[in-house]
Amino acid sequence: MENENAQASHATIFATAFPAAGKEAEWEQAIGELIRTSMSFPGHQGSIVLKPESAERPHYRVITKFDSVENMRRWYDSEERQQKVRQLAPFEHKAADIQQLTGFETWFTPPGTESTATPPKYKMFVVVWIAVYLTVLPMIALLKPMTASLHPWIAGGLLSAITVASMTWVTLPVLSWLFRRWLYS
Repeated sequence: MENENAQASHATIFATAFPAAGKEAEWEQAIGELIRTSMSFPGHQGSIVLKPESAERPHYRVITKFDSVENMRRWYDSEERQQKVRQLAPFEHKAADIQQLTGFETWFTPPGTESTATPPKYKMFVVVWIAVYLTVLPMIALLKPMTASLHPWIAGGLLSAITVASMTWVTLPVLSWLFRRWLYS
């Protein structure tokens, strides 16, 4: 049962990286190699590198998603990853701070924060409620005519699958970004 749960949940690695001053180009090349290597591992769902927001906050953020905790751990504990991390070391001011998130909290834990605190539950409630409202109503309006001839269970299953996918990959990421100052104030 535990293995099934690990397979069912997605997993995200948030890394806050600190390239040494003047070594950013070399660091970016090395992180690119690390990401390319991670793409060859099962369950890899994408990586993104966010450059520093300002001179006062000169760190990078690297976000890597996997389809399951098991696949994330396979990558994270791999010799290939360890080797690429060692290749990054000469270009770093200090080692990256890394968080591994494995559930719903991944939408509400800002990358690069020094703490693992998530926003208060009422703020998460408001953002999720807005996401449901903005996703479900348009989906019903759009899909109801197309699924009218289907059995209600099939139509409901199709509607819920498309809605959850839209919320996971579009609505919640956009709303988390739009409300980031309020969520993390």
